[in-house]
Amino acid sequence: MIQSLPPHARAAYDRLMTSCGELEAARTRALNTDLKAPAGTRYVTAELLARLASSRRASADLIHYATRVASGECSWERVEVDATPVPPEVEELKADPQILWPAEWPTPIAETGTSPYRIPWE
Repeated sequence: MIQSLPPHARAAYDRLMTSCGELEAARTRALNTDLKAPAGTRYVTAELLARLASSRRASADLIHYATRVASGECSWERVEVDATPVPPEVEELKADPQILWPAEWPTPIAETGTSPYRIPWE
């Protein structure tokens, strides 16, 4: 059949066969890909949480907490303590073994003393 192709169709046939070969190679690579391979460790930051909150799929709890952070009422470092309820994204991030939650989070609440601030050299 290939010998009976007219000359003007030969170039199209060659392109088609090349594309089929590339498709087969891509299929083989996809089948050999280990989906359980670690993608590397990622660290949670305030910027990451803010980006998650601005996504279309963010939960209502995370969006509500993000508005509180934007108003200065609280911070992302204390999301586990101050958010009621804790957004599901936070629980998912903490449960993922490839995500590292900062060890210093949640940060302690700053104590407000009754005495005014004193300059150390007084």
